[in-house]
Parts: sequence; C-alpha cells; structure tokens
Amino acid sequence: MRPSEFEYHKAESLEQALALLQEFGDEGRPIAGGQSLVPMMNLRLARPAHLVDINGLGLDGIEEGGGVIRIGALVRHETYLAEPLIIDNFPAFIDGVHAIGHPTIRRNGTIGGSLAHSDPTAELPLLCMLHDGEIIAASAGGERRIPATQFFEGAYMTVLEPGEMIVAVELPVPPASSSGAFVEMAERRGDFAIAACGVTLEHAAGGVTRAAVACSGAGQTAMRAPQLEEALEGLELARPDAAAAIAAFTETLNPPDDHSASADYRRALIGQLVERALSVACSRAMEAS
Repeated sequence: MRPSEFEYHKAESLEQALALLQEFGDEGRPIAGGQSLVPMMNLRLARPAHLVDINGLGLDGIEEGGGVIRIGALVRHETYLAEPLIIDNFPAFIDGVHAIGHPTIRRNGTIGGSLAHSDPTAELPLLCMLHDGEIIAASAGGERRIPATQFFEGAYMTVLEPGEMIVAVELPVPPASSSGAFVEMAERRGDFAIAACGVTLEHAAGGVTRAAVACSGAGQTAMRAPQLEEALEGLELARPDAAAAIAAFTETLNPPDDHSASADYRRALIGQLVERALSVACSRAMEAS
C-alpha cells in the first residue's frame, strides 16, 4: 500500500521544527530515519498530513556530563556499537542493540523514533527503562523531562503531546562495579521479539548490592520488576541461584495469549530469559572483578 497524501517540510533548525509541529498539532509528525513511521504510514495505520524532517539539526551526539550520558534523539542504532561511552558503561544496552532488526534498520533507525513509536516488542524502550533513563521532550513552549518508566502508556502510545518531540535521552552513569546483560527470543533473528529481558547489577565483595530487571512480552509495554530486583540484592555472583525469586515474579505476570505464543509459554519464557540474563550479568561481573 501507499501512504495517504502528506506535505513534506524540511526544518532548518530545531526552533523551526518545533514551531512547525506546534502549528500542525495532531496532523504533524517529525521524521528522521523513518524505520517505524514509514511502515505505519504505508499500512495507513498512521496518516499524518504533515511530515517535518528533523535530520541535520544537531541531535545526533553522545556526550557525558553531570553524571549522565546524553544521547541525542537522532543517534542511529549502529552508532552505539562503536561508541566507547556506551560500550564501557552499558553492556546490556549493547546486547540489545545487536538484537535490533536488520542492518538497514540499525543503520537508519533512531532512538527518538523508536521511543516515540512505543512498540511493545522494541528493544530500546526496555533498555531505557532498565537503565533508569530520562526522556527529554521539547515543544515550542519549552522542555520537559519524563522518566522512561512513566513515558510509555501502551502499545504505540506515549505521554508525548501534540507539538512535542523527543530531543534526547539521558542515562545515569553506572558505578564502575556494575554489569548487565540483555537477551530476547524471536522466531527468527531480526523478527519482533516474543519476549525479552535485561538485567543490570551493582556489586561488591562478590555479591549483588543493587539490581534492575526489565522485561517485555508480558503486556502492552516493557516493565520493571521491583519485587524481583529487591529479592536479588545479596545474591552471590559465583552462585546466582534466584529460581524461587524468578518463579514468584513470573507468577504475577498476565501476558497476552496470541498467534505468536500462549500466555503460559510467554510466562515460562520470561522466567527463562531472566535467568539467562542474570547468569550472563553475574559472569561478566566476576570477569571484571
């Protein structure tokens, strides 16, 4: 199918882009890589009357400062795979990026587009939740900062308002004694994930001092697992036996029952993925110690 008719506007500055989006309201959408929006338009699931091209507006940098690493909204997925600030600090993030789609998607897709699209199976929303990310949204009226855990309202739904666009994501710099891992399961490599899990650990003296766990596949958005995170504190890195805590967590899940997998299968799969990600994160922590 072809998209419905729209007008194309090339923004020459961020201020102009925000002014255009304010003018167009619900009828306007920003576009950069187009890896999420264009397929939706081709299926006529999205019908914006105006597209505002935001490429070239200086939103494609990654920098550290003030205890955070700031990622511009137009950073392409493949950029992380050669960026020391991400490689050195966020192993789970790197795992997740490797799992994103196919080379063309990784070459063209942007973090801002992925987050704004809010696909329940996407890796970057889960990874931003996992790393306590904060999403910076801008409009002609100014900026606001939104914790990733509060940004996603449902499948393809976010708290972004008409005229707003994502300009950056900030991830707190983890302590040196930290580790992490991400794993997912799909029918084929590059397909939408049936379920996924990310784990990050802070550790000292051979034990976990703080844990974060995020999963997808159990609902309309990725989710954190605060009760499981608390249960993992004190876990020994050398013997990460968390079967009881993981089982208690999966019992609370009510995943969908659809053509890809039954609810029972997803529940069991999420438990297996948590266990696998935890094992890899513990192994990496011990190797670095």
